[in-house]
Amino acid sequence: MNKIVFLIILFAFVVLTVSAQEKMEYFLPDNVDYNPKIPTPEQFFNQQMGERHLTHSQVLSYMQEIERISDRAIIQEYARTHENRPLIQVVFTSSENQKNLNQLKELHYKYSEPGTDIEKESIPLVVNLGYGVHGNESSATNSSVLTAYYLAAAQGEKIDRLLESTIILVDPCLNPDGFTRHSTWANMHQSSTEMPYSDSRQFSEVWPGGRTNHYWFDLNRDYILLVHPESKGRVSRFHEWKPNIVTDHHEMGSGSSFFFQPGVPSRNNPLTPKRNYELTKMIGNYHAHFLDSIGSYYFSEENFDDFYFGKGSSYPDINGSIGILFEQAGFRGRVRETSSGVKKLAFGIRNQFAVTLSTLESALDLKEELLELQKEFYTEALSQAEKDQVKAYIFGDETDLEKTGKFISFLEKHQIHVFPLKENIEKEGIVFHKDFSFAIPLNQKQYRLIRSFFEEVVSFKDTTFYDVSTWTFPHAYNIPYTKIGSKEMQSVLGDPLNGEVQIEGEVIGGKSNYAYVFRWDQYSSPQVLYSLVGNGIYTKVATDKFECGVNGATEKFTYGSVLIQVSEQQMSVTEVYETIKNIAANSGIDFYAIETGLTSSGIDIGSNKFSGIKKPELLMLVGDGVNSRQAGELWHLLDIKYKIPVCLVDINRFSSANLYEYNTLILPSGSYRDMGKSELESIKLWIQKGNSLITFGDAARWVSRNGLTNTQFKPSAKRDSTASAKFADQQSVRVKNLISGAIFKANLDITHPLCYGYSRDEISIFKSGTMVAESINLPYGEPIRFSDNPLISGYASPQNINRLKGAPVVSIQSLEKGSVISFYENMDFRGYWLGTNKLILNAIFFSGLM
Repeated sequence: MNKIVFLIILFAFVVLTVSAQEKMEYFLPDNVDYNPKIPTPEQFFNQQMGERHLTHSQVLSYMQEIERISDRAIIQEYARTHENRPLIQVVFTSSENQKNLNQLKELHYKYSEPGTDIEKESIPLVVNLGYGVHGNESSATNSSVLTAYYLAAAQGEKIDRLLESTIILVDPCLNPDGFTRHSTWANMHQSSTEMPYSDSRQFSEVWPGGRTNHYWFDLNRDYILLVHPESKGRVSRFHEWKPNIVTDHHEMGSGSSFFFQPGVPSRNNPLTPKRNYELTKMIGNYHAHFLDSIGSYYFSEENFDDFYFGKGSSYPDINGSIGILFEQAGFRGRVRETSSGVKKLAFGIRNQFAVTLSTLESALDLKEELLELQKEFYTEALSQAEKDQVKAYIFGDETDLEKTGKFISFLEKHQIHVFPLKENIEKEGIVFHKDFSFAIPLNQKQYRLIRSFFEEVVSFKDTTFYDVSTWTFPHAYNIPYTKIGSKEMQSVLGDPLNGEVQIEGEVIGGKSNYAYVFRWDQYSSPQVLYSLVGNGIYTKVATDKFECGVNGATEKFTYGSVLIQVSEQQMSVTEVYETIKNIAANSGIDFYAIETGLTSSGIDIGSNKFSGIKKPELLMLVGDGVNSRQAGELWHLLDIKYKIPVCLVDINRFSSANLYEYNTLILPSGSYRDMGKSELESIKLWIQKGNSLITFGDAARWVSRNGLTNTQFKPSAKRDSTASAKFADQQSVRVKNLISGAIFKANLDITHPLCYGYSRDEISIFKSGTMVAESINLPYGEPIRFSDNPLISGYASPQNINRLKGAPVVSIQSLEKGSVISFYENMDFRGYWLGTNKLILNAIFFSGLM
């Protein structure tokens, strides 16, 4: 009797442990023969698909094995992540095509170039299959090994035709760093027996989760922003190959089914050609057929849109390709209980692989239409540019040529051609000097993308946005720009730029025994200042203007200029000079040698209006209750852009940190729900002793609610109760007063220490969210306020525009010897809004002056 019971228990255990797994037959088409020399994923990993989450190293090793065995595949590395993991594409095509891969790539590229006339019959189609840009959307990358197996091992006339006419780029893991975090978490919490309950720790990753990259950025917003190495490498690779189809495999909520594009028709970006939508819908019929054949449910033309061009499925649309978003219900573990029943990882993997196969079949059938779309896209771009009354955009900033150079480099990565000016041009009261300004003619193949980057748009067909409603880049870089017509075009264009704008720093006037000065207006000036103080050099900041003679010329210096007095240093005159010379050469910042303390105008070198600068010692709170995206933006800003170390301290360990080792505490946006009274009191006492607290977004609300500031916040905009609304319209009514992401004008006091380094009294602020602070009416406490006509570009309801008029962007409030600096808006949105970055650094370096 005991033996029978034991066998029943054993049988039940075996059923439970294998039921979440599936044999290869579950995934693969049953009408295809496979090369037995190619190992299946099951054979290679010694586990069934869906049994455990594959790791990035496992996926990479399988791809390397495929390359070793198959003459259809080669691996090409295109970038490295922040954590130095390789980003690869496995290039699949016929063995004959592999021998001529570079020639075929060049032929494919030339085919769609305007003015070329090449027979399309000889042109290969290029399909880019991209898996898992969000690291914890695991079915995507897990399915990529099935794609590799199929393309390497499948045999027969159909696969031969596909490989002979198509080059397939398989990108198995778009976010290796995030995927590694997630797969580690999922595997370390997986039981031998099934545990599908959603309460399981396996389904609740610890902060910040595996979705994002190393610096906690969403890489699926970075395709046009190009902040991170993953995106820079991918976009470079895109323009190298110019694929005709790009797939972007994702996951959504566990209770959903499966989504494929097209998205909501009314929310298509008007710059995307209509033919793109038509072909996407035709390809959707293939997805429906394949999903029907395996009994999977799905939907299309709902929820998602391609308005914002910074996503993996939308960037191709503005570049002559078809981008396709797939969204599979995400389970985050081997098996999970959902509102649609108990679901398995294997089920999600099979769906992802099914739409891979449907994409490849549609590419084979629609090759001619896809090639024609790409050809027509660029031809029509030139035709539209010819009809456009705007012929070029002019931009430039003589006070910050470094930032202008960054902007040019960014544009060129998107294949946008930039030209210098032959002569000065004045438009709208701004003089664009030929030595500092540049032109982008619209008569080039990236006409549509240029418009997307430069246009200010305030009118929309549909005011529901899956992402932001605008991204006008000159505003992001805080660079003046204007547009010109055909008459002005004739005289302003020089020869095309050849390479990036090179900026070299030097010590003007050579070695000085007295002092050196550098201006605070260049983007990297804060990095230079930190490098100086990090080398033990004592510095001061000018709180007023002055002029002095340098190397035979009169130089003007304004608020924020940084002074190094040679005799105040703990090193020799020569050591000071050599340190400064090296920093200048490496940074592109000019230093000016001062030989006398008597200036020709303004404050003298010994004036008390030069104030000493402390070396920043930064602590930033992270963890549960903190917005990981903004924490990551701040970490990346300080660590990567400015090379300033910041100590990241988890909220749960804050009480054990020695706060007095730091002079600046940074609170990114968040709820801070786990911060108790004792932590709050310790922060308050620390500020009172002369230190600075810098808060962002909801953190400003938290410090106000707990008595550290006096800020009050405006009530949210209310829905018009008199307007009739149908039940079916409730979503559009609900989002009417949201600000998903828009650009607003603000006025700033450039004499205030928070605004040092800015030369114009207007600045563009990116706002996402509806929080608006009331004015505290404190003299000198609100140096930046939204203007009385704030909306520049993007969607905001009239009620929200009125709420913003005159509202503070930031406030500075004293607490005995210290201060609380509250930024109510994001000063480094997604890492690309460079124009407001210096405000953060001013708060760090100059808080003692406020």
